[in-house]
Amino acid sequence: MTGLRDRKKREVRARIIATAARLFTANGLDATTMDEIAAAADVSVATVYNYFGSKTTLLLAGLEDDTQAMLAAGAPVLADPGDDPNVAIKRLVQTYVEHIGRWDREFLRELMSAALQRGADDLANEFVQMDQQLIVQITEMLQGFKERGALQAGVAAEEAAYLVYSILMTALMIHMTVEMLPVEGLSQQIGRQLDLVFGGLAPSNEKKAK
Repeated sequence: MTGLRDRKKREVRARIIATAARLFTANGLDATTMDEIAAAADVSVATVYNYFGSKTTLLLAGLEDDTQAMLAAGAPVLADPGDDPNVAIKRLVQTYVEHIGRWDREFLRELMSAALQRGADDLANEFVQMDQQLIVQITEMLQGFKERGALQAGVAAEEAAYLVYSILMTALMIHMTVEMLPVEGLSQQIGRQLDLVFGGLAPSNEKKAK
């Protein structure tokens, strides 16, 4: 009985979050009310407030769920990264891209706009926390390659992870604003830039000559 009750709670929670995301996308964050979310999710307003004390809390819960889903998708790549750090990082970032590609572009724009407008509040901090958790996962992978001698000894894994993540975020910004850029194009763009990071800008024979 307890297991059934817990499952129903999870289902209600997930339905509220999904409904809120849909309404935020259609109407904007500020224009969407908790009453509208409750009606569309077929629950009482009291239920929405019982699960999430405010609209911001509801939005943050959705962001945290997405972050955990991205980390879980990347975990198998960390468990079996292979021998080539470039290939491994591409695989890891691809799991992030596939997840982000399922988000509605307008919703992404709403989130980014809200975070920038509100400054260092809970929403902006949640974006930072999401960034940090993904950067930690990338760092862990790069550190493993460094310890196995697959990266230069002088490479700082965390700094390299920030560079990889900045490539992902730049591509995401383009994805949000350029409607004709499909997710496949986003992945290819990131892949080319990662090749530059891991392969270096100079041709290999020029490196040897130096």
